Amino acid sequence: MVCPSCGRQTSEGKFCTNCGAQLAVEEKNEGVTGQQHEQTPSQSDDAATANSGKTAKTRDLQEKIKTAGEDFGHFFTTLVKTPSEAKKANHTDTISGLTTIIIMALLLSVSYFVAFNSIPANFYGSISLIDGLILPFISFILLQLLIASLTFAGAKLAAQAFSFPDIIAKYGAYLIPFLLLYAAGLIFSILGIPVLAGLSIVISILGFLLFVPAFILLEQPSEGFDIIYVLLGLNIIIVLAFGFFSQSFVTSIVGNMMDTMFGGF
Repeated sequence: MVCPSCGRQTSEGKFCTNCGAQLAVEEKNEGVTGQQHEQTPSQSDDAATANSGKTAKTRDLQEKIKTAGEDFGHFFTTLVKTPSEAKKANHTDTISGLTTIIIMALLLSVSYFVAFNSIPANFYGSISLIDGLILPFISFILLQLLIASLTFAGAKLAAQAFSFPDIIAKYGAYLIPFLLLYAAGLIFSILGIPVLAGLSIVISILGFLLFVPAFILLEQPSEGFDIIYVLLGLNIIIVLAFGFFSQSFVTSIVGNMMDTMFGGF
C-alpha cells in the first residue's frame, strides 16, 4: 500500500515503515453492518405489523363464526320448540336461514346418493361422488333459493313489506319442522317402516315446495293482487320448476344406466 504522508510503498500495518506516519485502516464492514442495524428494526416492525394484522383478521373471523354458530343454535332450538315463532324471523336471521337451507340440501343430496347406490350394482353400475352427491347438493340449494325468490316476487305482487333477506330468513325458519320431518323419514326408512318413511318424506318435500311459501305470504294482508291468486300462480310455477328439476335427475339416472348397459358395444 502507499503511505499518504511520504508517498512511498510500505507494508500493510498501522504505521509506515519509511516515515512512521499512521496509516488509515479501511473498515469495510461498517457500512453494511450499520445498514443492517438501521434496517433491522424497520423490518422487524413491518413483520410485527403484518403478523398483528393477520392475527387480528383471524381473530375477527373466529369471532364471526362463533357468533353465527351461537345465533343459529338459538334460532334452531327456538323454532324446534315453537315453530310459530318463524313469523318473527327477519333480515337479522338471514345467515341462520341460509344455514337451514344448506342443511336441508345436504340431507336431500345424501339420501339421494344413498338411495341411488342401494340399487343392485349389476343393474346400472355405480354413480360418482360428484354426480351423486356434490351436484345434487348444489342443485337442491339453488332450488330452494329459487323458491325463496319466487316467494319474494309473490310478496311484491301482493304489495307486502318483505325484503329479500326477510324472505330468506323466514324460509329457513319455516323450513325447520319439515327438515326434522325429513330426517325422521330417513330414520323410519332405516328402521324398515316404509309407510311412515314415505309419508314423512312426501310431507316434508311438499313443505319446502308449497307450505313454506304459503306460510310466509299469509303473514301479512295483501295490498295488491288477491293473495289466493298469488298463491295459486306461485304454486303452479314452483311445481313446474320442481318437475323440470326432477326430470333432469331422472335423465341423469337413465343416462348413467344406458352408458353402463351399452358401454361395451
